[in-house]
Amino acid sequence: MYAMKRMSLLALLISLVLLVAACGNSSNKSNTATDNSNASANSSASSNNAVASEDSTASESEATFRTLTDVMGHEVQVPTHPKRIIAPFMEDPLAALNLKPVAQWGAGGVPQHYLQDQLKDIPVLDMNGGLKPEEALSYKPDLIIFLAPTYIADGSYEQFAKIAPTFVLSEDEADWRGNMQKLGALLNEEDAAKQALDSYDQKLATAKATLGTLPANKTAVVLQADEEKGFALFGPNFYGGATLYGALGFKQPAVLKGEYEQYSIEALAELKDVDYIFLITGEGRGKPPVNNTLWKSLSAVKAGHVFDADSGHWFNANPIANDLIISDVLKDIHE
Repeated sequence: MYAMKRMSLLALLISLVLLVAACGNSSNKSNTATDNSNASANSSASSNNAVASEDSTASESEATFRTLTDVMGHEVQVPTHPKRIIAPFMEDPLAALNLKPVAQWGAGGVPQHYLQDQLKDIPVLDMNGGLKPEEALSYKPDLIIFLAPTYIADGSYEQFAKIAPTFVLSEDEADWRGNMQKLGALLNEEDAAKQALDSYDQKLATAKATLGTLPANKTAVVLQADEEKGFALFGPNFYGGATLYGALGFKQPAVLKGEYEQYSIEALAELKDVDYIFLITGEGRGKPPVNNTLWKSLSAVKAGHVFDADSGHWFNANPIANDLIISDVLKDIHE
């Protein structure tokens, strides 16, 4: 009897030990599963963070450069917000966008005077023979812009492209409005470009309202004199001529042919009935043949209707220059 009780007690103790062991294993498995789950979550989080970081880096890269194709078919990595621009003879539209190039166009070391309120501290490029790669390199540009293919010497594009992203803007250098819009898009300044064009359009509308029907009934020329050697006339698509004829609507004389044609001194006789002469003036510009009988016989000369036209902006076609040309016409001509 005693032996049976002892065996029953022993069996009970063994059962309790097995039960405790089983509970312990279950707890360990649970802890292991929890640990594995946590590890998996941490690993997943780390992976997600890595992907997010890569996406962020890619996004930052995309925000820094854009791949754009210029008119010559070059795919160019253009900085989204360039800081050191070289764009010879596009300083006017750049200034209209409230941007400054790192160096500016000049003729014989002389910049465009009418822009110097905005660009007075900007170095002047030596443009004799066109922009030179070694000079461009010295200014460490982050973007080089050429207005049209004609502004680049044959075979030199690759040299500039090695210095900085180089973009050729337009096939039509005379399309100043379209080129202004293209420049705004290239530089991420579309709103500023639109504002500049809107401002010009308002100035033109006011000028046309002020002049009324006068331009439609009056003949005008933009004349570059060379003393007794002859003269040149601006055509309807040549710089200030485009503003005078195309925008303001003045009549052209019958003698006017082409866009920038040279005429002999004897051809002055064909300007006899022209109402207004805008005479190109400025550094290095020729003087009119004031003592020549043909010059003295012109109606515009007799009436005192020969007006100075500063070569800086009359030899240009861009928002600021065109605005100044309109101001000159309003100052000089009245109904």
